Amino acid sequence: MTFPRRSLPSRRDPGHRRVMVIATAVTLAFLVLIGQLWYLQVLEGGRFLDASDKNRIRVRPIAAPRGILFDRHGTPLVDNRPAFTLSLIPRELPREVESRDVVLGRVAALLHIPYQELLDAVARVQPDSLLPVRVRRGLTLADVAKVEEWKLELPGVITEVEPQRVYPTSRFAAHLLGYVREASDEQLKQGRYRRGEMVGQTGLERLLDEYLRGQDGGERIEVDAMGRPVRRVQQTEPHSGAQVVTTVDRAIQEAAERAMEGHAGAVVVMDPRNGDVLAMVSTPAFEIDRFTGTIERDAWLRVVQDPNFPLLNRAIQSQYAPGSVFKVIVAAAGLQEGSLTPLDRTHCTGEFHLGTSTFKDWKDGGHGTVDLHNAIAQSCNIFFYEAGLKIGGAAIGGRPLLMLGILLVVVGIQFFSLGLVGELLTSHHEEKSQASDTTRAFVRDVLS
Repeated sequence: MTFPRRSLPSRRDPGHRRVMVIATAVTLAFLVLIGQLWYLQVLEGGRFLDASDKNRIRVRPIAAPRGILFDRHGTPLVDNRPAFTLSLIPRELPREVESRDVVLGRVAALLHIPYQELLDAVARVQPDSLLPVRVRRGLTLADVAKVEEWKLELPGVITEVEPQRVYPTSRFAAHLLGYVREASDEQLKQGRYRRGEMVGQTGLERLLDEYLRGQDGGERIEVDAMGRPVRRVQQTEPHSGAQVVTTVDRAIQEAAERAMEGHAGAVVVMDPRNGDVLAMVSTPAFEIDRFTGTIERDAWLRVVQDPNFPLLNRAIQSQYAPGSVFKVIVAAAGLQEGSLTPLDRTHCTGEFHLGTSTFKDWKDGGHGTVDLHNAIAQSCNIFFYEAGLKIGGAAIGGRPLLMLGILLVVVGIQFFSLGLVGELLTSHHEEKSQASDTTRAFVRDVLS
């Protein structure tokens, strides 16, 4: 007798259940991972790429050489030479205050730079800035060797090679040429300059700054995790400023400076045929090199407290009696009013008495009998003393004096705008050159 087989209830394998749970968890984890990768690569890829490049790539500007000033014969009045500059990169300095102070303190000790000067330089910019902050220009080879020797201990401290102005002597044509200096905070507010850029501050350097300043270049450098350069990714060459030919004659300028050595005064030599300024000297002068970089407080006080005022440009900023130039005004007034004729004569004995006062001529014994032509040619004081009394102050102070004022204004415009600048040797300032030509034609029309 047989009995039918009854199927037993199935029992699930516990191991299979665990496998399913693990597989589900792994699948979900992969889905989350893929979603996160898609988010990072697709949605946020551009932002992270920029951040990576900022950490990997350093963009450093390359200063363009300023244009050279030449005299009328093509001899340089001022030139450029390569010089070493100490710079700090705020982004690469240690974040911790103590570590940063150690680095700055070591730099101060190595190069004998005031510690506060380094702190002030870093404080002027944002702490995450990658642009170099110039601290000290004109480093010696010994200074550069010290920095390179301690390079691994000085993160964020670099030395650069930049063009620097060089002059025939430290005081050569100081007031005429002027000096260049890093753009001040006030100049930075104008939006025309970037921090660390060298800008003309006085003289021709300031007057022609927009022409002399070139176009800076730059380079993109790949660095490792320690901030050390690995390779140059890209480089844009700088374009130097315009070459300017002035009307100055360097030989005459040097001769005038030698003649004025040890004296306080001014010399201006002009070509009477066209008004070209051949030389302009003001003594005593200041040392141009001292003003191109950081000037110490004691040195600055010595300059500003000097009783001879070396910063004063006596050629254009001082007031002097007109002297014999005014004799032409007296003659013009007399001829115009009819109270003086070319045939009028005066016997010059060398003295002129007015009341109880006696005024002497520049020539002992006088010039004898002179007419208007000889009086002007020999600059006879006595003739014009008597002519002035005859003509009267009202006539002299009228139209002739007014014309003298107009002439001085026009000559002043010519002196500053045209008299010193002969030619701009450049091909990328045509519009400005055309404007200058228009001004030149206008002044010539007025003078003629």
